[in-house]
Amino acid sequence: MVVRIMRTSVSALLALVRAALMTQATLALENAALRQQLAIYRRKQKRTRLQPEDRFFWIALRRLWPQWTRPLAIVQPATVIGWHRKGFRLFWRRRSRPAKIGRPRIPRKHVGFIQRISGDHPEWGEDRIAEELAAKFGIEHSTSTIRRYMVPRLTRPRGDQTWRTFVRNHGKELWACDFLIQYTALFAVAYIFIIMEIDSRRIVHINFTTNPSLPWVKQQIREATSSDTSPRFLVHDNDGIFGQYGRRVTVEQNGKRCSYRCHLDRWLDEIMGIEGIPIPYGAPNASPYVERFIRTLREEALNHFMFLSVGHIRRVAAEYIRYYNGARPSQAIHGIPDPYPELRQPPSPAGKLVALPVLGGIQHDYRIAA
Repeated sequence: MVVRIMRTSVSALLALVRAALMTQATLALENAALRQQLAIYRRKQKRTRLQPEDRFFWIALRRLWPQWTRPLAIVQPATVIGWHRKGFRLFWRRRSRPAKIGRPRIPRKHVGFIQRISGDHPEWGEDRIAEELAAKFGIEHSTSTIRRYMVPRLTRPRGDQTWRTFVRNHGKELWACDFLIQYTALFAVAYIFIIMEIDSRRIVHINFTTNPSLPWVKQQIREATSSDTSPRFLVHDNDGIFGQYGRRVTVEQNGKRCSYRCHLDRWLDEIMGIEGIPIPYGAPNASPYVERFIRTLREEALNHFMFLSVGHIRRVAAEYIRYYNGARPSQAIHGIPDPYPELRQPPSPAGKLVALPVLGGIQHDYRIAA
């Protein structure tokens, strides 16, 4: 840029010397020619972009020649004055800038201390680390400085385990239940009650009714737990069928105070020895496993039929449940929840691929036939 400015200045000086050596008549004719070209230029619509060296030339000419506005045609005189003021501000801003901007960096050794401590103890905050450094090493740094160099935490510190951790630790003894509504062609409403084992994603129990009630739900739980397997926890939503109290009710049982949100939880605890876990209000994602199965049941089975009766719904859903438990691989567990006996054996190395129709061919159970 400096080279271009010098080149423009030298060109202007050479033009000035040349004009001084010209005769009066020649100079007048050249001025007339230049003015005619400027008049043509003014009639152009497109605006010419000026380079920094062009602006510097007019700023210098303004300082040297009092009548600099007379030949000016490409811009307004106020524009040149604005260039001059802007350059003045930039010049003094650069002169008044401090040598170093921002907070000085702390020694690398201190950064290593902070990262080592925060990496070993992600539950420690910047205040705890600041006190540790000050008390044991005599290193004084602000908490904002320590927060800047701490190792990032993937999760927030918690005093108790998260819901995801609880489900992972107790998946084998954790069941979940929910209702699904399906309409018939004559607008009759069928309620489908589903109980799932979380660890294996196996559907433990399914039944249908047109008049759901709390006694009916209790009977379904009795039938599901009649075998040798029984859960320790049962996750459910806040459906009114479960006998909601409206607020928690605390009762004393065998010298122990127990709190319940619905009648179903109290019955499960006192009669069945199962701890009911109601999910938070308005949070169906707290029971995502049975909710995801309901979507799968709809998309892969129920949405493909026009049901004529509740019995029709029962037959379709029961056939799909057999296929889901015994032959359909689950992406969650990377396997089949409760595979058929023939699928528990290693597959034959040679054979022909066959497709066994499920629900009339809506789904297929693929096998290797010898």
